[in-house]
Amino acid sequence: MNIRHTALRTAFAACFALLVLPIAHAGTPLICHPYEIGNAKTLPGVNGRDADSKYDRANLTVDTLALLTPEAPLLVRMETLRRAAIYATAGMRHWKNEAYTAGDRTVASDLFAKLRGRTQSATGDALALALFDAGFFVETLRHAQLDLGIDGYALLTRAAELRPDDAEIGFALALASSWPKRRDSHEEHLRLAKSGAKSGTLLAANLRSHFGN
Repeated sequence: MNIRHTALRTAFAACFALLVLPIAHAGTPLICHPYEIGNAKTLPGVNGRDADSKYDRANLTVDTLALLTPEAPLLVRMETLRRAAIYATAGMRHWKNEAYTAGDRTVASDLFAKLRGRTQSATGDALALALFDAGFFVETLRHAQLDLGIDGYALLTRAAELRPDDAEIGFALALASSWPKRRDSHEEHLRLAKSGAKSGTLLAANLRSHFGN
């Protein structure tokens, strides 16, 4: 079976049963539910559930980095990195009771290395975005049960320190802190996200789809 053809569909099926539960019990909130991004360009897939049958994940690093431009909104970055994690893990192979392969780990590690490398030379807002991308990707991998041994939450927190009033970073941190639950910070992140979610915005739509309010 072509793992690229079924990667996103398999991940959605694995998560479907979890989505009917409140987010606190969803298990892997960073990867199990697509982010609403309107018509923005991201990695191949239909509604985040199916993969392009012709997509070669050997191109994953190049394709992902090309999409993570300085102009790309945070929600688009989140969906791009979520899909990248699904491709890297071969449709969340772990959920099919299979062990991750050396190839899976290589694909995931190569992309993360490039993302982390961008944090070494960036400054200002570019550094905030680089930290966000690296942190969000590695945390999403962890939610897929592929742990690279990096604290992605800490990277996201550093990004938040550089953009302290960014409600979309608050949304990302609210998801990251919901599993496992970080009770000392989760509600604070969620409050920040809600405070900046104006009616009719994509952030408001994502808060409803992920947190039910």
